[in-house]
Amino acid sequence: MYEFEQEEGFTLLEVLLTLVIVSVITAIPIMHFTQLKKETETQLFFESLRSGITLIQNEAVFNNQWTTMEVRPTNRLIRFRVTGRENENHPANHILDLPESISLIGTSKEYMFSKKSGNLGNINKVNFNTIHGRVSVSFQMGSGRFVIE
Repeated sequence: MYEFEQEEGFTLLEVLLTLVIVSVITAIPIMHFTQLKKETETQLFFESLRSGITLIQNEAVFNNQWTTMEVRPTNRLIRFRVTGRENENHPANHILDLPESISLIGTSKEYMFSKKSGNLGNINKVNFNTIHGRVSVSFQMGSGRFVIE
């Protein structure tokens, strides 16, 4: 009669177990990368915010211009501008978009920096929700100083 040789190979269970292990090992760096990306976006956003506020304050002081910072939670942006029709194309005018990992808390607000002094006429906090919790930008009364905490 005929004799059949038994072929050696992997069972379905062994193949599936191997695929699961490889998938888990491959997913770990991707999850770490996503978290790292969010942290980097958050740090870059707050550095850009700090730079934007400093820029428009300097413009108010050194060039004797009124400047504003508009906070727009529904549009997910912060707009910096030098006021006045003649300043529509001013290089200090720019928009800072919020990354997806950050949201603004509250309603739309406008902060106006006085010409010559760079001081604020109104004081409120700007609050953000981030991956690390709440972050606030606080302006000190009667000065242009601000703290991001």
